[in-house]
Amino acid sequence: MTLSFWRTTTFVLAAACVVLAWRACGSSRAARRAAADEGAAARATPGADHAPDVPDRHARRPDRSGDSDDDPAPTDGDLSAWGITVPGWLRWFAPQPGEDLLAYRDRMVPIAQAAVAPHRARVARGRDAFAAAAHLDPRQRAELDAAVTDAAAAIQDRVMQGLLSGDLLPARVKPSTAVAFARDVLDLVDRAQRRFTAALRDDQRALLAEHPFDVADYLLFSTRWEDMLGVTE
Repeated sequence: MTLSFWRTTTFVLAAACVVLAWRACGSSRAARRAAADEGAAARATPGADHAPDVPDRHARRPDRSGDSDDDPAPTDGDLSAWGITVPGWLRWFAPQPGEDLLAYRDRMVPIAQAAVAPHRARVARGRDAFAAAAHLDPRQRAELDAAVTDAAAAIQDRVMQGLLSGDLLPARVKPSTAVAFARDVLDLVDRAQRRFTAALRDDQRALLAEHPFDVADYLLFSTRWEDMLGVTE
């Protein structure tokens, strides 16, 4: 396995974990709301307000010997899923009440573009440095651009297919679906890598193996994924 394969695997699996965690957090919030509604209904039952809470002297107190100040309970604003607590301020990055998808897109895309901009500049410099070091001819540079462009288009088509079918919607996505999606994306990235390296000479392939430039890294950050959302400059 190459470094680019594992790096791409990390990116894709991280995205899959975010989607699954979003789904789990949404389910836990719904369960808490249902429990709160049941409690409110119980308090509204006639006679409930006149029934004093009498402590049971024979009831066993909870054992707190294992409690530790190093493991505090999550606050009300925090999100918890699979034993992992996420700070509540991350809710700001989720759609807000009353915010439609277009408003959410317009709010988040500039932040994502600002975060990605340094990496786009970095991979562009890496591409130019490798092209100069390997003395790529115009045909080889065109093959790199074509490999990356075609792979990005195929990935976008795969994403749209999953969204339109509902398979990638946070409320419906399953672990098996996320794994299948990750496998398809990894295959497309690996295909772009092999397509570009096939256009190189043996000495250029050896240089690519030692050079910091990586096709998967270049594909991830050079592609304007925001165009898929209809964002215009």
